[in-house]
Amino acid sequence: MTVRATRTGLGWEHGIDDIPSAVAVSGGVCVVAGTAGGVCLLDVATGRLLARIVLPGGVSRAGFCPDGTVVALAGPSGYGLWRVTDGAVLMRTTGLPTRFVWSAGNRCAVSFGGTVRVYDGDSGTELWRAVDGPVVVDDAVWSGPGGGLAVALGGEVYMYGPRGRTNVWTYPIPVRVLAGAPDGAWLCAAGEMPGVHVRGAGGTHEDLGATGATPVADLAIDASGRWLAAEDRTGLTVWDLAARGGRVRPRPRRLPAQPHACAPKWRPGSGGLMATGGGDGMLVVWDVRHRSARRAATPLARRHVSAPVAALAWHGSDALLFADRTGRVAAQWFAEVGAR
Repeated sequence: MTVRATRTGLGWEHGIDDIPSAVAVSGGVCVVAGTAGGVCLLDVATGRLLARIVLPGGVSRAGFCPDGTVVALAGPSGYGLWRVTDGAVLMRTTGLPTRFVWSAGNRCAVSFGGTVRVYDGDSGTELWRAVDGPVVVDDAVWSGPGGGLAVALGGEVYMYGPRGRTNVWTYPIPVRVLAGAPDGAWLCAAGEMPGVHVRGAGGTHEDLGATGATPVADLAIDASGRWLAAEDRTGLTVWDLAARGGRVRPRPRRLPAQPHACAPKWRPGSGGLMATGGGDGMLVVWDVRHRSARRAATPLARRHVSAPVAALAWHGSDALLFADRTGRVAAQWFAEVGAR
């Protein structure tokens, strides 16, 4: 991956000789990964290239650990942990298509095939294995700061700790996708039928009816644990998970689909604002907190860029870093959302 840097009126802009697949930001640095496996570490303020590595087979996901010192990389043929503070590659391996999820304590759970391994983010050392068998793991998420690891396996959801399985969560459908609230209050699941099913740590539960007509492909809970987004082929549905009287009171909002959309991103540290991008070249910021829950959501702000958006990430409270399918990486400011 080669990088070409230029200056723009918004700050900086990069060009890379790859199709971007993931963008992640932490503090003053960001990583941009491509489908061919190149990964660049950039200075957010200037766009200066700080370091780069390659993950053989390509990268589909990239994400910083909570303290911003290590980046997890996962792709169709393997995964790796890269410590950006000194450039050390803590571990890198090839194999099956891989997913990862960070815990609040800098532990990284990596799932591939029928295996889930948990690594220490500081050293790259394997700490324990939740699952290691022939049944394919569909998804895995951490449940709360000090909670266990929830694993969707064979349509069921099991909770694991360092000493083995600790619990089983019951859902009325074969589960394929999971999302956990940061405080462990909710564990949300979706499967082969439309709709989302929520289970609370205290035994509360709610089955959220399907707003879309197709099965949910992905789930995302914001940092406050209040807002849940469910993505399907026809758009996004957002529920308010604020509890009243010990029960979930969902208030669904429907966001229209963008063609070839990249993964939506909740704004860090401030619930209710979400950014989306897609093949129409539009960057859109939505505020799901306002207006009637019975009406479709309307954009708070939008910007048109010159090519389809492949990946995006929030930079602070009022800017997005994005990569388009031509290999351009740039920043876009949204002054109208900064005070919200």
